[in-house]
Amino acid sequence: MVNAYPYFAYRDNPSMVDIEYALLGNFTGVHDPKGYIYHNMLDAQIDAVRSAIDAVGLIERAQSSKGTPLKPKDKIEIFVFALFNENKKQGDTSERNFGIFNGDGSKVYDVDLSCEFCSNGRAFEKMSSMNGGRVRGPSVWCVAKPHADEKVLQTVLDFCCGAGGVDCREVYESGDCFEPDKVHAHASYAMNAYYQMHGRNYWNCDFKATGLVTFSDPSYGTCRYPQQ
Repeated sequence: MVNAYPYFAYRDNPSMVDIEYALLGNFTGVHDPKGYIYHNMLDAQIDAVRSAIDAVGLIERAQSSKGTPLKPKDKIEIFVFALFNENKKQGDTSERNFGIFNGDGSKVYDVDLSCEFCSNGRAFEKMSSMNGGRVRGPSVWCVAKPHADEKVLQTVLDFCCGAGGVDCREVYESGDCFEPDKVHAHASYAMNAYYQMHGRNYWNCDFKATGLVTFSDPSYGTCRYPQQ
């Protein structure tokens, strides 16, 4: 996984890096020595990693389903950082305001958040008047990070299915989510159920830094991940 930060490149070198290039909007393009043309820094950073290791290792960019100039046919999975603002995070003001949603699910920016990469292609929704007219974002789920430590995940699973109050029958041997019989899969189901139960706040998907919020529905086959 490549953890790329185009904005930080601009922040540290504002006189050398064009803000539109860092924010995926430079249509003029930057030419590299090999002749590739990069219209945004994210593509350039990904290809820089590929070139360094010689191997295959935001919203509009994710929807494009395009590769980079070096690997145009390769699918790139993009995770937006961050889904929610983190008002208690230490550091510069910018560190607390990378989110596209507030903690209650309302939009931070007045931008088009209809997104083809959301579950079933659903757009940003408003809750009904029965819920006081509150605004919520698109469907989101909480899953275990791909390389999370299994010992930690087992501890998280035990907590969710115990003191956390999650009904974990679906990951038991007779349940629809028992297969694959892996700690990572079972923990993901339990973590998401806990996340949904407790309001889908970003801190409800931390789990000792093993949780990851995703727009992609992790359900598979007859195994259905709950959502609000």
